[in-house]
Amino acid sequence: MGWWGRVRLWRRDRIEADYDEELRFHLDMREQRNVEQGLAHVEARRAARVRFGNPAVLRERMREIDLMLLPQTVWQDLRFGARMLARNPGFAFVAVFVLSVGIGMNTAAFTAYQAFFARQLDAVDPGSMVNLAVVEHSGATNPNFSYPDYEAFRDQLRGFSGVIAVTQPKEPTLEAPGGVEIHEDDGAGSLIGKLGLLPTIGTMETAMTLAVSENYFSVLGVKALRGRLFGPEDAAELKKAPAVVISENFWQRRFLSDPAILGKTVRLNGAAFTVMGVAPHNFVGTFVAAPDFWLPLPLEPLVNRGDALLTNREQECCRLHARLRPGLTMQQAQAEMNLVAERLRKLHDPKEERAQPVTAVVWPGSPFPVQVKQNRAIRLMILFVMTAVGMVLVVACANVASLQLARAAARQNELGMRLSLGASRMRIVRQLLTESVLLGVSAGALAFLLSWALLQAAVVLIADAFPEEYGTFIFHVTPDLSIFAFVAFVSLSAGFLFGLAPALESSRSAAAAALRANAATSPKRGRRLRNFLIGTQVAVSSVLVIAGSLLIHSALRAVEMETGYDAAHVVSLYLQFPGTPEYTPAHEQDLVRELRERVAGTPGVSEVTSGRAPDDGGILYGAVSLNGETPTRSNVKGYLYYTWVEPNYFRLLGIPFEVGRGWAAQDGEASAVVSETVAKKLWPGANPLGRTFRMGTDGFYRLGSATPDGPVWRVVGVARDVRGVLMDGSDAAMIYLPLGPDHVQEVPLLIQARSDPTRVIKGVSAAMAEVDPHLTAHAWTLEQMLRQTEPFLVSTLAAVVAAGTGLLGLLLATVGIYGTVSYIVVLRTREVGIRMALGAKKGDVLALILRESVRPVLAGLGAGIVLGAGGAYLLRGLLYGIRSFDPVSFGGVSVLFLAVALLASVIPSRRAMRIEPLTALRYE
Repeated sequence: MGWWGRVRLWRRDRIEADYDEELRFHLDMREQRNVEQGLAHVEARRAARVRFGNPAVLRERMREIDLMLLPQTVWQDLRFGARMLARNPGFAFVAVFVLSVGIGMNTAAFTAYQAFFARQLDAVDPGSMVNLAVVEHSGATNPNFSYPDYEAFRDQLRGFSGVIAVTQPKEPTLEAPGGVEIHEDDGAGSLIGKLGLLPTIGTMETAMTLAVSENYFSVLGVKALRGRLFGPEDAAELKKAPAVVISENFWQRRFLSDPAILGKTVRLNGAAFTVMGVAPHNFVGTFVAAPDFWLPLPLEPLVNRGDALLTNREQECCRLHARLRPGLTMQQAQAEMNLVAERLRKLHDPKEERAQPVTAVVWPGSPFPVQVKQNRAIRLMILFVMTAVGMVLVVACANVASLQLARAAARQNELGMRLSLGASRMRIVRQLLTESVLLGVSAGALAFLLSWALLQAAVVLIADAFPEEYGTFIFHVTPDLSIFAFVAFVSLSAGFLFGLAPALESSRSAAAAALRANAATSPKRGRRLRNFLIGTQVAVSSVLVIAGSLLIHSALRAVEMETGYDAAHVVSLYLQFPGTPEYTPAHEQDLVRELRERVAGTPGVSEVTSGRAPDDGGILYGAVSLNGETPTRSNVKGYLYYTWVEPNYFRLLGIPFEVGRGWAAQDGEASAVVSETVAKKLWPGANPLGRTFRMGTDGFYRLGSATPDGPVWRVVGVARDVRGVLMDGSDAAMIYLPLGPDHVQEVPLLIQARSDPTRVIKGVSAAMAEVDPHLTAHAWTLEQMLRQTEPFLVSTLAAVVAAGTGLLGLLLATVGIYGTVSYIVVLRTREVGIRMALGAKKGDVLALILRESVRPVLAGLGAGIVLGAGGAYLLRGLLYGIRSFDPVSFGGVSVLFLAVALLASVIPSRRAMRIEPLTALRYE
């Protein structure tokens, strides 16, 4: 018979007949040989049968050897496994639920990673889209380019069919057709607005706008939903008649899908633009959110007057993306880009970083400016999350494995009978593994549906959490082939992981001798394996709970920890000026001065100053040299942070001076205040007052037009260290420089409130409307800004993940301990009856069972504390303000698991002891 005929499941009778025919042939040959040796026919047949053995056993071995019948036996195992699970619906439900939790968390984490960090650009054939960046001489990866450099790359690179440029999104004021849209306290209805994290005040509507090159839509391969999208051929026409493209999301939300939107005029920062087209629904292009408008990049100076990005080669304004030509590799494109970059560096200012040799980097298209593998913080967070959910899956697998092992103890009669009828041990193992895989696949299907539904709800919540002016955040969590493959792999792996050990142990203990000797007791070897599985659950779960407790404690400390300044009663007001021509720097300075006067007279306001709060970000740093020397590589004493503030900054924030004082009129403009850390670093053991230093910021990030380069700065005071925004606390080393009147518009206003800062913010909004109704601003209290700092955000996110996984691990461990102990107590019912019939007291029996039940929990708890200490050491970079070994966290977890173990053991033990001894003796 051919292989196809043998593999067909519906030819079972024919295959069995072939087996019988083959067995008869061998039996006849043996009988004939006996006859030839002189035996009678009857005796020859009897001797042949004795020598040949049991035909049923041989037939079973033939089936196992015949690999072509594997599909048939697998189908038999699946059907039998399904019947066995149907006979035990309680066990099947608990096992599927527990596994679905573990598999679902891993599926959700992987899907979220795919939807966010591994997402491609929103384009036709996204696989051919790439990101462009350069590795500068300092070793830093820089994805930003100037517009003149972009034009050079666009025109000279032949390995790409198109190169596009995109700026960071901005929020110009919007005047829609029909006048100005008034919206006080915009975004208040969103979750972020309710939390006070992104409050906007003012009377002008803003719109998130993305400036892109004219070839943006054509390179991405996107077609208009309505009207048309601008392209390279429209460059001359756009200069004569400025136009923008509106997103379908904003068109629907803001203009109620007005069919007459095309051709209407909108004003962005006072500049008029005609709406020429509507982009497709949920189109995000090279960003993670759908902006409100796409603006042709050459028209960007119309929105932001005075911006010289089109001509300034040193102004890095744009990120670049490109589409590879067919057949070209990223390595070849990178080599070509290196040649162009080498030519361009000669056109840069010799003092700038881009004048140094750079190395081009090309990687698959992504909305993120740098590769995930290059961002250490993101890599650590991904590793942390995947490790946490992986540990939950381990707990779930150990949980179900212990339940499987306990259940197998009740199936010893069945398994022993199958062995005695000729089934091999491997056949038993395969059957039990098939049942485990059935559980895993069922749990995977349930986990897939639940995780998909939860992620869909999470996406809606995330999108609704942000105010409308921040665009529409789009996350695609619809399952694809990779998600299906991941779920299938995890489900099958989980089935084998939790099923292998119980299957091997069950087949070993199912021999006939073990069946007679241990019919109603728990074999010692099986108990050891069960104890190991319980200990594993407790160890892994305790690590998760310890990590969650540490990170929650850290997140609380991140807010409660002393900042060194008044964060409760100070409001930071970041002004946003329209980009129309009349808003010159001088006019903006006049507006700031007038606004300060009005705000100072607002009820509830104590004092006003200009400067960035310690937790405001905008980190600036430069090279520092001493004694008036110009900073060079040979004489630099350190790279330190600096900020521009006014004299009353320290008084308003309540930052005391350790020595010296703030600025005075007689000090001149080149006086500075340094923090304690700076004083100790630059002049250890010496008096810093009167000391001088110089700074250099060539090649460093600069915010605004003021730079500290040039003057010889003299120290007049040392201020106490304050808490900044960096996890390592390095920005406590701060140099405070005097803010001149010509730069007050470049920094926020800091307003000290006597009472409720919320009322002060409302008063400030009214003052802004009186000074200039076109002004908008973001207003935060410094406490709210603390919630947006890196220590708080990282600690909070890590705490949420760890707390969630820890609670699930604890829940699964509780279910596992209770279920396993309950099953074992049931199996030991006869033993309990014997002990009580021989005179044992209930208390003694209960103590015995509790000791045996708690012993693996204590062992697992000890291992968990050791592993938790190691995990806490690895997480020390995420712990803010607490030690890695926190007695509260470790002690609390120990007490919690002991209580869980005792509760899980007492209930089934007391239930078993309520059975009468005679009934227990007859228990099977």
